[in-house]
Amino acid sequence: MNKDIVDYKTSEYVGKMGVAFCRGDLESARKYAKTLLVLYRVRARDTVANLTQDTAELRAFKRSLKKAEQAGVTFPMGEQRVKVMEEKVKTLRAMLVDYGKSITVTLDYWQSIGATLEDLCNLCNRDYKQVLKEIKPERVDREFSALIFVYNLDYKDPRNRGWIDFDVDAPFTHAVKDYFLKLMISTPEGRAASHQALEACFPGIMENALTEYTDADGVRRLIDKDGVEVATLDGEEGSTT
Repeated sequence: MNKDIVDYKTSEYVGKMGVAFCRGDLESARKYAKTLLVLYRVRARDTVANLTQDTAELRAFKRSLKKAEQAGVTFPMGEQRVKVMEEKVKTLRAMLVDYGKSITVTLDYWQSIGATLEDLCNLCNRDYKQVLKEIKPERVDREFSALIFVYNLDYKDPRNRGWIDFDVDAPFTHAVKDYFLKLMISTPEGRAASHQALEACFPGIMENALTEYTDADGVRRLIDKDGVEVATLDGEEGSTT
């Protein structure tokens, strides 16, 4: 679907959802919220695809420049091109974070007006009974966004509950995790809330837990439980370990 059409329909359904809620028509509000989530998923999936491609190109180009430099060959316009590519990746990453925020707010609003876990599983094309086996009973009433964050609900492999690569088709998971991680890194309140949420979901293991995060420049970094960077997995110039 054309990007402009998706953006127009998104604005349209935000309005419809709000009007339905104000009229007390929660059934229609839930329907419009679900449609809005489908539209956000389309845009998030497209953004992830572009981000994956552009990040790979950026890393490859940085490696090429470094190898050329080691061989004594210089490209006068190389660094300028790197800056352009980095800015493009940074913009896409910011877009994904923004979609993550919109998805988080809409998921939890949808839940607050009566959507069930079974509804969420249907939206994510997951088997409800299988999902119930993955989630502990005391956690099934958690916010939808938290369940997406922890259990990768739109990723069908039940064996994988960790951080998944961008080449996996799971737009809700990618967007929500990027948004949550942005909060964890950028704000004291977000770091505290994220730490408490992770401790609640993974008691006993958070003290030494590290999270891998790819920044806007395509550099993989390790973040500790307090949201503080402890190491980089790639060189700042794009070299890999």
